[in-house]
Amino acid sequence: MERTILLLPGWGMSNDCWDNVRANFPDCRFIMPDYSAVDRPDHFYQVIEKAVIGVDARSMLVVGWSLGGMLALRLAASYPVTGLVLIGSTARFVRTRAERDRGWSEIVLQRMKQLLPMERERVMTDFVERMLSEKERELSIALSTFTLDRSEWSLAALVAGLSYLAEEDCRPLLSSIICPTLVIHGTEDVICPLPAGEELSALIPGASFFPMVGSGHALPVTCPNAVSEAIKGWWG
Repeated sequence: MERTILLLPGWGMSNDCWDNVRANFPDCRFIMPDYSAVDRPDHFYQVIEKAVIGVDARSMLVVGWSLGGMLALRLAASYPVTGLVLIGSTARFVRTRAERDRGWSEIVLQRMKQLLPMERERVMTDFVERMLSEKERELSIALSTFTLDRSEWSLAALVAGLSYLAEEDCRPLLSSIICPTLVIHGTEDVICPLPAGEELSALIPGASFFPMVGSGHALPVTCPNAVSEAIKGWWG
């Protein structure tokens, strides 16, 4: 049976961000949804469901990064997928003050939404800068080719994505995830902090946890080979 991998990127990311990961799985079929026409938070999941129509879920590995990981959780809770990989993701992005070690204040997302129509490039550049760990910035690792230059996301999609991050809460779904699950998380991630990944691995039954020491949020771009090897070692 042919293996299918559904790849779900993070907020504002081009599907090109998966290029170096895909190269490590030459015998697999890939599905990568197009979010360019999304204009409401609930449309993201609708796009994914449309993309997998006719696909045997039992042969599909779902790989979600960041926002894509939240969408992947919802899909895995509804379909009998063969496996789930969550990269730099979280069950709930917006957190209370007491949980600030696991997420962001909603005020930050509101400010980004206000600035986007006037200063899209600045908002995206600032977000990309936060994706990198201090070590990665010292190495001058560039992510701009996967955001400012290649991103297919419209302004409406970017705004809808921020609304999705503000509203979505997958925590009630975690105990119902029955497929094998791998959580990959950078120890220096400040977008979805490490405790958010640890929370996922603790609350999803039987989940495996793979910390990427010294890495930030952009693991599919900064560490594609290490991410691929972690998936292969777990998936078989």
